[in-house]
Amino acid sequence: MADQELGGVAVAGTFTISMPTDMPKKIDKAVMSDGSFRYAFFKEGRKWKLNWVKLTKAELDAIIARYGPIDQITTWKNLDESAVVYNVVITDFSYDVIDPISATKYYKASMNIEEAI
Repeated sequence: MADQELGGVAVAGTFTISMPTDMPKKIDKAVMSDGSFRYAFFKEGRKWKLNWVKLTKAELDAIIARYGPIDQITTWKNLDESAVVYNVVITDFSYDVIDPISATKYYKASMNIEEAI
């Protein structure tokens, strides 16, 4: 798998990306007094969902320390898709332990990022 970078730093750990991406179209529809319809089209950015599986505690801590507290626009580059660098915001981040009984604890994490237009 090619490199993916968030904020200019390679994304660590084993993960998958929901591909290609979610590309919603925001359209507002209104009914006019004569019964006809009017549509308004708004530009909407791409959305990606990153899923990490079987993370070690150190890998999870690195992701939390690097990406969790970002409250600003950052960059995303996915070389599996193209070499384009997108400006994105992190909209959601969550994690959980996979097998709490096991001696070697592994974690899963999920992050949603959205293109900032």
